Amino acid sequence: MNINARIVTLKQERSQRIIQNRHPWVFSGAIENVSKGMEDGEIASIADTTGKIFAQGAYNLNSDIRLRIMSWKTEEKIADDWFSKNVKNLAKTKEKLLGISSLSEEKKNYRLVFSECDNIPGLVIDRYGLIFVIQLHTLFADKKRELWISIIKQLWNPVAIYERSDIDVRKKEGLATMPTGILHGKLPEKHIIEEDGLKAVVDIRMGQKTGYFLDLRQVRNKIEKWCKNMDVKFLQNYFGYTGSFNQYAARAGVEKIEHIDSSDTANEIAKENAKLNGFGNRIRTIHSDIYEYLTQVINDNVDAIVLDPPSFVKSKDKIRNALEGYKRLNSIAMKKLKSSGILFSLSCSSYVSEDDFQKMLFNSAISSGCKIKVLEKFGHDVDHAWPLTFPEGRYLQCWILQKQ
Repeated sequence: MNINARIVTLKQERSQRIIQNRHPWVFSGAIENVSKGMEDGEIASIADTTGKIFAQGAYNLNSDIRLRIMSWKTEEKIADDWFSKNVKNLAKTKEKLLGISSLSEEKKNYRLVFSECDNIPGLVIDRYGLIFVIQLHTLFADKKRELWISIIKQLWNPVAIYERSDIDVRKKEGLATMPTGILHGKLPEKHIIEEDGLKAVVDIRMGQKTGYFLDLRQVRNKIEKWCKNMDVKFLQNYFGYTGSFNQYAARAGVEKIEHIDSSDTANEIAKENAKLNGFGNRIRTIHSDIYEYLTQVINDNVDAIVLDPPSFVKSKDKIRNALEGYKRLNSIAMKKLKSSGILFSLSCSSYVSEDDFQKMLFNSAISSGCKIKVLEKFGHDVDHAWPLTFPEGRYLQCWILQKQ
C-alpha cells in the first residue's frame, strides 16, 4: 500500500543492498524511476522494481544524495504528528540518558535533534534551557521550517527560537541562502547556561556551531577527572575557543591554565567565563597563532595539554594533508609534556577514522621520540549518539594519552 503521493523506485540490486544495510542515504545511481510530479524536498514512498514499498524518505533532485530515508516502516505515513511525536520522544530519551530529567526546564542543555542520527535528516536542534537554536542542512528540513517552530512551541514554552543555518553544506542541496535570525520570541543580549554546576556564556548569534560545543560534554568531564587524578598543576588549552575546558580543569585544582586561541571574540568570552566561575586569577588568555605559540618554547614542563583543532578535513581527498597537520600538532605537544603528563587529543571530522587517527598518534610519538600510552578513547556524548548503520554520524574522537 502506498501512503504517500509519490513513489521512488530503486534498482533491484541496489534496493536489496539498501534494505540489508539500512543506510539512510540513497544516491542517484540507485534510482530506477521517479513518479511524475515529484517535488524536491517532498516525502516519498520508496519501492523496489517489483513495486514493494519498503521505506519512506525525502527526495531532492539537486543533491547527490537523492533520497534520505526517515522510516523503514510503511504502515504509518510521515506527517506533522509523526515529527512531533518523534521530537517529544527524543527529548525524553536524551534527558534520561544524560541524567538531567529532574532539572528545571531552564537548566536543560543538549542536542535535541541530530539530523539523520535521529531520523529527521538535515534538522539540528540544540537546546539551551528555553532557548532553541535550529540548523537546517537539507532542502527537506528547510521547507519544514514552520513545522519545527510549531513543534517546539507545542512541546515547550520557548523564550526564543533562533536559526543558525549559516553552513556551506546547504549549497550541496541547491539552497542558495544561509539564513540566520530570530524565528520566535526575543533572544537576550547575553545568554548564560549552567552545565554540571559551571556557568558559560553562549554566543548564539555569532559563535561556532550554534554557540556552544554540546558534543564535548563528556570531554569536559574527563578533563576534570584526569586533572584531579593526576594532580595537574599546569595545563595548556590550544584552540581553546570560549574556554569551557578551562573551567573543568580549574575546578579539578589546576593552578595555572593557559588558554590559547586566535579569535579575539572567543578569548573575551573565555575571560568572562573564567570570571563567572571565580577562576579568573588562574586562567591566562593568550591571543596567538596556535602553531606559533606551540613552538615558542619546547621544554617538558607542562602537566597536561588539550588539542582541539577545528576540522582539518572537508573532503576525503584532504585526509592525508589533515593527518600531517594533526601529526605536527601532536608531536610538538608530546615533547612539551612532563614525564607522566596527559595529552587530550581531539579530532572532529567523520572522514578521519579511528584507525587513521591512531596511526597518526603512533607517528607523532615516533617523531617526537616519546613513549606514549593510551589511557582512554571515546567520542561525542549520548545526545549525539549515532546508529551503526550510519557511520557518517560519528565525527568526534578524543584520545587521552600519557607520556611515559
